[in-house]
Amino acid sequence: MKYLRLFCAAASIAAVSATALAEKVVLAGSDLLGAYIAATAGELAKKDGVELECKMLGSFSALEELDKGEADFAVIGIPKGRPLPEGYELQPFAYQIAVVVVNSANPIEEISKQQLIDIFSSDTKKRAETWSQLNVDNFGLSNIMPLVTSFSDNVVIELFKYSALNSTNIGSWVTVAKDKQAIFNMIKANNAAIGVVGKLTDTNMLKALPIYELNEAGGKSYSFGPSRENVYNGDYPLVLPFYIAYKKSAAPKIKAAAKILFSDAIASKIDSSDFISAPESSRKKSIFELDMAN
Repeated sequence: MKYLRLFCAAASIAAVSATALAEKVVLAGSDLLGAYIAATAGELAKKDGVELECKMLGSFSALEELDKGEADFAVIGIPKGRPLPEGYELQPFAYQIAVVVVNSANPIEEISKQQLIDIFSSDTKKRAETWSQLNVDNFGLSNIMPLVTSFSDNVVIELFKYSALNSTNIGSWVTVAKDKQAIFNMIKANNAAIGVVGKLTDTNMLKALPIYELNEAGGKSYSFGPSRENVYNGDYPLVLPFYIAYKKSAAPKIKAAAKILFSDAIASKIDSSDFISAPESSRKKSIFELDMAN
């Protein structure tokens, strides 16, 4: 019994020493996502004996922090069409989307980016004021009522302007609603309304429109809705992807902490917000690549 007590005491001391000697891992990046995941990631890290510090103050400075060695890995948003930073491993993590919503009684089934420009952009050459101008004829549909949320509503409107309106401004005729729920309420009350939100979280009397682009010949391409699969595959156009970025040489150090970020618990936190998490298959692939890193 005496030897057993000595063994347990030694094991306890060794465990404490191992925890004390654990190397701190610093996570930088998006403050938008940080607000949803930092606390949970910290709790999970503590349970796993990982010393994780979350300094998620914004995507813009994250790569600079990585370069300077002030962070070990980061969550960064990179707009579609922008070049990916060189010298980093980039694993899909989450997505911010902009969704175009109408009343479910509206017969329109899809919409083009050009039509969105004509409805919402201040720079349109031919403003669309009625649904008949979009070849949507239905008794009871009157003038189009376009809606957006305020510009302080995370990055949804900036994303919409960048990806749907070719970085032009919102027209002065567009109604600015207080928040997403206000848009939902107005669309339910008005079949002619059309709004832009971050994620469709209320499907009662509402539907999200698939979006398509016109090709060089003016023909129609395939339209894609904001499903997780379409977002992940890059088919849905109104999306801001977020990646976990790290230098390959840092993989062994960040492996345990990064696995926490790819966990189901963190994905659940992301999905309960206005963001969409990477699919489970993608997260498992990212974990596999971390395990294979030397």
